[in-house]
Amino acid sequence: MIRRPPRSTPSNSSAASDVYKRQGVYMATLILKPKHEFTVPVEVEKIIPDNIAGKSLDEVLEIRVYEGNRRRTLGELFEVSGEIAEKPAEQEIIFQRNTCKIRRIGEEMSAGKIIVEGDAGPLAGFKMKGGTLIIKGNAGPWLGAKMKKGFIEVFGDAEGFVGSKLRGEELYSGMSGGMIIIHGNAGREVGAHMVGGAILVEGNAGILPGMHMAKGEIMIKGNCAGWPGTHMVGGKIIILGKVESIAPSFYFEAVKKKAKFVKEKIPGPFYLFLGDVLDNIAIPGKLLISVENNPHLKYYEQFVEEVKDEWVEAV
Repeated sequence: MIRRPPRSTPSNSSAASDVYKRQGVYMATLILKPKHEFTVPVEVEKIIPDNIAGKSLDEVLEIRVYEGNRRRTLGELFEVSGEIAEKPAEQEIIFQRNTCKIRRIGEEMSAGKIIVEGDAGPLAGFKMKGGTLIIKGNAGPWLGAKMKKGFIEVFGDAEGFVGSKLRGEELYSGMSGGMIIIHGNAGREVGAHMVGGAILVEGNAGILPGMHMAKGEIMIKGNCAGWPGTHMVGGKIIILGKVESIAPSFYFEAVKKKAKFVKEKIPGPFYLFLGDVLDNIAIPGKLLISVENNPHLKYYEQFVEEVKDEWVEAV
């Protein structure tokens, strides 16, 4: 076990670690492999760079985890090998083999990097405060829920409630900062109750993205199953694919040539809707929907012409 890793590149380093080396930061890599196939959920919220860095291997092996309702140690459930850094920002943790039953990966991490080489269970990145979480498979529900800072990237699909709050919690207490990128599809209520940060879904999304959204940005490159932005009081949702339906409590405002997502210009044109006026008419959210992929919304364009005619007559 190396407490202070050398500057030479280890043979088992990941491509993600190479990025950090090019930036002048060496990432000490710790690899975790389940000793058996898990049949019940395993909770690993304590296995983050913040709690690993600066410890000895023996101390790491004694960190508490749960298998179902039974308290275990990390060493009882996982084979542990690799390096331990002195600082959390220099620590990389890799989960290998069967990972789909592992929950709460990266919870409240503030620095460093975690890579999941398979699927991740529910609540990955929950209350994340910084650092990077990479999931090479699919992600369970509540990915990045209540996230404050950091970066999450999922190369598969994500289930519902990405960046949301938990059931029963107060309004507008979801994701408040950071960035989530999902290369596949996402489930229902992406970004519900979010108050900051940004979510990018490169595939399709389920119903009610941005429900009760107050701030932040969501962009869906694929289709939306319907009702985007319902009850939103702020923030922005951009949809490049087809939208099945829109809540009637949104006002049609204009046709925009382009949109902006995290400082990047997105070519349009887009239908711009403001709402949800049932929740807040003074400070509405913005809903931008592709004109090209939503011909069933074309009838709104007549209202743009009517407004132009009224303006000309008034002048």
